[in-house]
Amino acid sequence: MIRSAIRTGLTLAVITASIAMIVAGRAVLAERAAAVPVPAAATLTEVTTARIAMVDGYAVARVFTGQVQAAQRSDLSFELGGTVAEVLFDEGDRMDAGTPVARLDTRLIDAEIARLIATKAALAAQADLAERTTRRQKALQTQGFASEQALDSASLGLAELNARIAEVEASLLAANIRREKATIRAPFDGQVAARLIDVGSTAGAGAPVLRLSQAAAPQFRVGVPVAVAEGMAPGDRLTVAFGATDHTARIAAILPELDAATRTRTVLLDLPTGAMPPFGETGRLILAQTVALRGAWVPLSALEAGPRGLWRILTVEDRGGQPTVGNETVEVLFADADRAFVRGTFRDGAAFIVDGAHRVVPGQPVTELAGGA
Repeated sequence: MIRSAIRTGLTLAVITASIAMIVAGRAVLAERAAAVPVPAAATLTEVTTARIAMVDGYAVARVFTGQVQAAQRSDLSFELGGTVAEVLFDEGDRMDAGTPVARLDTRLIDAEIARLIATKAALAAQADLAERTTRRQKALQTQGFASEQALDSASLGLAELNARIAEVEASLLAANIRREKATIRAPFDGQVAARLIDVGSTAGAGAPVLRLSQAAAPQFRVGVPVAVAEGMAPGDRLTVAFGATDHTARIAAILPELDAATRTRTVLLDLPTGAMPPFGETGRLILAQTVALRGAWVPLSALEAGPRGLWRILTVEDRGGQPTVGNETVEVLFADADRAFVRGTFRDGAAFIVDGAHRVVPGQPVTELAGGA
């Protein structure tokens, strides 16, 4: 009993001492905390904002690739074969329509023409004699000194000679045509793109001698989708770009058939005269199309990836006099190099953070700096 009382007393004494030490420690900590100066309030994050401006649509620049070509391009050849006697132009040379560009050796044709002329002259002399004979036979028959058979023989002989003269004249005409066709003439004002044969060569009928490109204003050939072509008409003026240079071209024709390979309709545009790219140069047809959708433009820097594949922008709202970060879900309808056209849960005129949205979170108080791009 006595030992139990002693243990209990010692335990109470230890507990009492512990409590006293804890109270004393608290007092010391409180005194030290009171001695530490109160820290200043944290500075609010500054954000640059702009205002949502709702519009009823946006313009999209669609680009289609095409090539420059001559308005007319022809491979010139002889209709009849023979030995090439002259090629009067070389590659790069220009010429006017109707100018001779190449000739065949026509000596055989000239000899044939000379023979036919001589034959015609001989027949003409015989016909003159036959005509005089016929006149005499008629006079003698009138006087009763010539038979009808003699008159018929003279008149029919004259008719035969006239027929043979007509035959020679036809042959002479054919020979002159062959001689004329032995010279190739330029069908239009143009420039020699290629010389394909030289003097002394034997040119077959239809074998190309020169390739001629029309010197008039070139054309731009481009394929566009059927739906796009339906909105075009001959005479419309469109923009064609070569490198960094834009030109205004006029639609000359829209071909009625689809291209079998690309399933597009071919549009031919007349390019302006002057310094233009060479034939075969690749260019771009630029079409501006307006898409009628209500939305707003925002910088790409204002967009953040949201949950489930969506996008969001952070807005700044006035909550009790304090600008505070808000969150709005958006759908990107179109984007170019530095901005996007979006629609979403935002309202017209709302302030949104244009840059540095990663530095704040929704619900965070901020300091708003207006005037962002």
